[in-house]
Amino acid sequence: MKLVSSENKEREDKQWYSKKILLNDKELNNPWSLVQMIKIKAWETAESHHHKIQTEIFYLLNENGYWIVNGEEIHPKIGDTLVIEPNEKHTVISSKTQDYIYLAFKISYDKDDLYRD
Repeated sequence: MKLVSSENKEREDKQWYSKKILLNDKELNNPWSLVQMIKIKAWETAESHHHKIQTEIFYLLNENGYWIVNGEEIHPKIGDTLVIEPNEKHTVISSKTQDYIYLAFKISYDKDDLYRD
């Protein structure tokens, strides 16, 4: 059993989003794994991209946005889980006046496995 506090975890702020690593591969004792909290800023877009290796599992904490996955518009509800598999092109759009917030569980994670479409 482990209890890992997120209080001391730093948030990485970018122009249109921020992310906080909640659990890294060492804390998970599982190489190539990562858990993050992601906030897409209000009215911003995470541009279309895909990964060749990693699978991403997203758990939605609010309904302030939507996704486009392989050309299909997806509107998940709070508590829904969205699984994006390798090579699936995806875009995230924050469509409200507040941030779009979700958890990202990354399997076979590699920081260099990001391809802009």
